[in-house]
Amino acid sequence: MSNKNSTILSVCTLVLPWFTAPFLGKKVFIRYTSVAIFTNVIWSILSVFANKKRWWKADPFILKNVHIDIPFVAGMYYITTLWVFKLTFGNFKKYFALNAVIDFLLAFPIVKFYDRVGAFKLRKLSSTLFYMIVLSLAVIIYAYQCTMERVLKRMTGKQGDFSTTDG
Repeated sequence: MSNKNSTILSVCTLVLPWFTAPFLGKKVFIRYTSVAIFTNVIWSILSVFANKKRWWKADPFILKNVHIDIPFVAGMYYITTLWVFKLTFGNFKKYFALNAVIDFLLAFPIVKFYDRVGAFKLRKLSSTLFYMIVLSLAVIIYAYQCTMERVLKRMTGKQGDFSTTDG
């Protein structure tokens, strides 16, 4: 599956999102790092499971023997999670709507593009089912962040030193 184009695309998927990280702001980055890591743990477990079940195949351009979609996990998903929470946390309808759009783009045109390049291919899983999986993950991680916010509030007596409006 690995070729020059898929390797370039995988590197871009890993590296390019990180160029937007400084625009998140330090407080936002710190506030939502826990949910981004939680998302990556779930996605990593799902990747290993999906590899065994042959649901999809990702180009392992680094760590060839690791069956985790490292460019997605450490790049695109991590940073996208931070941005989505920065822009929408506190308004579930807005959060869900934005995730529905982003996940639709991922499951349909982006997956098709990655397949053409050879970086990612759905095998025994339809794009629709893939979409439902990633959208379900969005609901799970929102619940996780709400729980973390409640715990932080209980521990500190306030919402924390974080502000979703800072830069």
